[in-house]
Amino acid sequence: MSADRPHIVMYLSDDHGREYLGSYGNPAIRTPNIDTLAAEGVRFTNAFTPAPTCAPSRSTLFSGLYPARHGAINNHAACRADLTTAPARLRDLGYRVVLVGKKHVRPEATFDFEYVPGLLPKRDDRLRRYRTEGIDVGAVEGILAGHAGRAQPLCLVVGDSSPHVTWEPNRTYDPAALPLPPYMVDTPTTRRAMANYYQDITTMDGRVGDVLDMLRRLGYQDDTLFLYTTDHGAEWPHAKWSVYDGGIHVPFLARWNGRIAPGSVNTAMISHVDLLPTLLEAAGGQAPHDLDGRSYLDVLLGGAPTFRDRIYAAHNRDGDMNVFPQRCVRTAKYKYVRNLTPEATFTSHFTEVDDIPESHGTIWKTWVERAETDADAAALLHLIRHDGHPVEELYDLEADPYELDNRVADGALAPVVQGLRADLERWMADQKDPGLV
Repeated sequence: MSADRPHIVMYLSDDHGREYLGSYGNPAIRTPNIDTLAAEGVRFTNAFTPAPTCAPSRSTLFSGLYPARHGAINNHAACRADLTTAPARLRDLGYRVVLVGKKHVRPEATFDFEYVPGLLPKRDDRLRRYRTEGIDVGAVEGILAGHAGRAQPLCLVVGDSSPHVTWEPNRTYDPAALPLPPYMVDTPTTRRAMANYYQDITTMDGRVGDVLDMLRRLGYQDDTLFLYTTDHGAEWPHAKWSVYDGGIHVPFLARWNGRIAPGSVNTAMISHVDLLPTLLEAAGGQAPHDLDGRSYLDVLLGGAPTFRDRIYAAHNRDGDMNVFPQRCVRTAKYKYVRNLTPEATFTSHFTEVDDIPESHGTIWKTWVERAETDADAAALLHLIRHDGHPVEELYDLEADPYELDNRVADGALAPVVQGLRADLERWMADQKDPGLV
């Protein structure tokens, strides 16, 4: 394989918050394979998705367009049928383009990957509502082994369903020892559920290790650009289904032997909208000028220290669920959020689905009960539910990384609010975002 036309393998997980990795500073979670990947390549600390739900984010990854332009701004929606997406663009450069596992983009003809289901069979001892069991690495090995030795470059997307709910039952973690972010109410049910989430991630990390081992055994390692990322953050309140960093700030790691310096850390701001243009340049091509994203290949290879100075994100709804439309613009220091229906009370699968043990509403109920006697829990629930939420929010991310202290009314920050407000409105207008009306 030519050095300037690498194989491309992307392991794309589902709902993996960046704070749930050892290489991103979590001392409690066991993710040895992804952490080894970080040691062998580059770890981006400021990677983002422009959409905190599955279909809008994945459609952006494979189209290079923001959700309002590709059409799937609502989760589970279909994109515009006239799009040219990653499979066609990479095939034009001579690549075989395969997706194994979770796809979650439509229409099929627009995202016409060579598709292999490659999913593990259902297990009677695990409740897997809302998802499949996970990726069958045997299917991945079948593709890699069958393609080994060909002159044609391969682009392979491995779409795992972990760690989406419903999470795997915990076998190895002590719930009492796990750190909880400050936007969660600390109850025994919360901790048991968090242990399940950790377990699901650790099991998935084993599959990442299996794929990395296949690349070594089958002769791909030295001429393959390998990427690990996720579609968006974890399915907890103040994360998925919101434009807070818990929903849009994602892990992103890359290894390319001889091209990416091992153990490097990159602080440049990048967005999933930029991934397709970057892959096209890595594959020897060039992205068309009408995409929203642009290539950061020079940044990936260590040639440039910065990229974007701000990122944008949007959330609308999942059908009749998770309806709380938001838009945001984020710089390195500030996040400006626009709530399009501030009169609404936030509800989601997490608050409404109460028939799954140690998940969703069964956790939420314990938070509501705690709030009846605990003022701190009551204040947190008021923030999460957006009761009487303002039209605008502003967060100083350096002082308040979990976005719990809205500073929009701080007169000293009025110029920041005005500048970011105008910038977000320009972006929405450029995108023909229906929320601007």
